Amino acid sequence: MQTSFEPFNQFVERYQKFVVTTHVNPDCDALGSAIAMAKMLRGRRKQARVINSDPTPQRFAFADPHREILVFGDEVKPEPDEAVIVVDVGDLKRLGRVGDFLSQNPRPFACVDHHKSNTGFAEVNVLRPDACATGLILADIARDWHTSMDKELASALYLAIYTDTGGFRYANTDAKTLATASDLVNAGADPSYLATQFHENIPVGRVQLFCRVLDNLHYEEDGQVVWVAVSLDEMNRYGCDRSDIEGFVEYIRGIESIEVAVLFRESDPGKTKLSFRSRNEIDCSLLAGRFGGGGHLHAAGANLDVPLDEAIQVVLPHVREVVARKAEA
Repeated sequence: MQTSFEPFNQFVERYQKFVVTTHVNPDCDALGSAIAMAKMLRGRRKQARVINSDPTPQRFAFADPHREILVFGDEVKPEPDEAVIVVDVGDLKRLGRVGDFLSQNPRPFACVDHHKSNTGFAEVNVLRPDACATGLILADIARDWHTSMDKELASALYLAIYTDTGGFRYANTDAKTLATASDLVNAGADPSYLATQFHENIPVGRVQLFCRVLDNLHYEEDGQVVWVAVSLDEMNRYGCDRSDIEGFVEYIRGIESIEVAVLFRESDPGKTKLSFRSRNEIDCSLLAGRFGGGGHLHAAGANLDVPLDEAIQVVLPHVREVVARKAEA
């Protein structure tokens, strides 16, 4: 009997060596998914390496206890005999330097992802927009493969699911999510340890930057929109990197009456990263799509090749329009 993973299974069987990769500025759901995919491949007696465009953020180092994740470079790249599996990525542009390399040096590659905005860019795609996390899809694949579920694999999958559901708080958390999490705990994942590592090892500089963010919130549309901007100078002042911004926009979305929260982050001089979060019916993926980005209903992002101040002027009219249209509906 064929399964929904049959094309992907056939892809995996065709090759012996693999590189697994995920998006730039990897978060814990991406890191957990990449490590899990590599472990699952090794369980099928394949060779697998994880190569990302960006280094693992220091505060997420616990997600890679054996330091197996490599950083792309002249000496670290997919070899001609390695197929590539991309996890938790909706668009080739989100792969950064690895994506640029693959565009110039094609390799057989597949994608496992849950973003509704996924462009279907891979040779073989396992796309499940209804899944709460790519980690949940991988857990289903592991069952399909009858993969031996040890503590390390269970921990990687649990971390991916836990973080992509906001600690099981988001609306994408359903009975299957919780049942799978339970299975992973039974297999050895330690929910207390993983949650503590993710939430409580907070650098002082991140706390100081967050205080500045809270002091500089801007409210619009009768308190339905909140936004804030963070510059490179501010991040450098407090010794923060991109991972230290993780979670800020989710926090301000939680303010009462807020429908849309937007974080503008200067990613490089002259470039701005947009993070959108919403509640209720406003679709962040459509909003981000206006700027070449994508994501999910309540969480999405995009990148603009314009300075921070210009990005604010370009984006906010679209946010106001979306909120006003909702109010008129």
